[in-house]
Amino acid sequence: MRFSQLRVLTVVTTLLTTLSISVLAADQGRIGNRPAGIDKTNAQFPPNNRWAFSHMRELYPTALIQNDPNGKRPLQGAPAHPSEVLIGFRGKQTSLDELAKRYFTDAIAVYKDGELLVEGYYGEQNRARPHLMMSMTKSVTAVLIAKYVAKGLIDLDKTVAEYLPELTNSGWGPDSLRVVWDMRDGAAYSEIYDDLTSTVWQHSCASGWLELKDCADGAMRSTYEFLPTVQRDESIVGEFHYKSASTDVLAWVLERVTGKSFVELVSEDVWQAIGAEYPADITVDSDGYGWASGGMSATLRDLVRFGVMALNRGAVGDRQVFPSAHFEDVMNHPADDDWPYGESSKGWKPYYRSFWWGVGNDLGDFEALGIHGQVIRVAPSDNMVIVYLSSWPAAEGETIGGYEAYEDIFEALKIRFR
Repeated sequence: MRFSQLRVLTVVTTLLTTLSISVLAADQGRIGNRPAGIDKTNAQFPPNNRWAFSHMRELYPTALIQNDPNGKRPLQGAPAHPSEVLIGFRGKQTSLDELAKRYFTDAIAVYKDGELLVEGYYGEQNRARPHLMMSMTKSVTAVLIAKYVAKGLIDLDKTVAEYLPELTNSGWGPDSLRVVWDMRDGAAYSEIYDDLTSTVWQHSCASGWLELKDCADGAMRSTYEFLPTVQRDESIVGEFHYKSASTDVLAWVLERVTGKSFVELVSEDVWQAIGAEYPADITVDSDGYGWASGGMSATLRDLVRFGVMALNRGAVGDRQVFPSAHFEDVMNHPADDDWPYGESSKGWKPYYRSFWWGVGNDLGDFEALGIHGQVIRVAPSDNMVIVYLSSWPAAEGETIGGYEAYEDIFEALKIRFR
């Protein structure tokens, strides 16, 4: 399929699925209209993000990521509410419910040894309502890349330009896909959330997350237009620099080699494969491109299902849906000697591999992360998955010590349920 045809198909699919969303809304817990004053210009900022992260489809154009209504996989267990769970948090027995309220948590789940042990919802959340995943979407992209590498459609040693001639002169053109997958490419892309001149905000304009009137003059109107404009910096090649747009580059490669849109790929190869209970959705730009670097929203339980698949090294039940080698590689990757985020307070040696974060605690723990407190922690040695969905006031939780608190909570939960 020619790429121009793919764009047209994607836009048509987006329009149709957006119509379908209104029908599904009642089943997914949608209530009322948005509060006065919340729009694209302020939805990502507190206090509006508490509402917006659970109502993305009411703010932005979205496409449906379809589950298989006949293939839903049940989650076993009779989960306790967080108010019933005490953990040892920083030297004191503390209710998980109290901590959830303290740290702007919207939903919590703890899964261990085949059962859902804890489940709780706050703010706008409930079992049927999708929550914004932010960059946890990158880890969904990761398993698709792994699948199509294993199928022989993607060669990680080839360059971006070999797959996408449109990006030949961009910051990614000469880099191998392997380098881009680890975000060690040469794209001069800055991701500083409190600097509105940072490249990530230009990217947000192109993705449709910001109104064009609030973007700089000449801002790109779509992801496909934006990516070729990113320049190159040879001096950073081989160094880890977190860049959301690198995910969109590889998602574009996926679209090119499969002839399918990213939305179709996630629907067919991921959401239906894990036995999701509800459809998810993803924000789309003016070309209908689903924002692979951070645009998905999904329910808490379906994110548990995704985490359980990762815990089981790509297996869902008795089916090997994604290559186990991908997860083994992520779990056993060495620490990054040039880690840019400073030393871990626990002495861990973290790393970044294939759009997953390695915890670096020598136990093989790894996680999908998104700003404002979105986490899927996979703990193989404890046979556990922990999912937190949040609406932290600051992107990286710096005003409330978010990441440090969540690390302590996760460790306490592991001890509590051993």
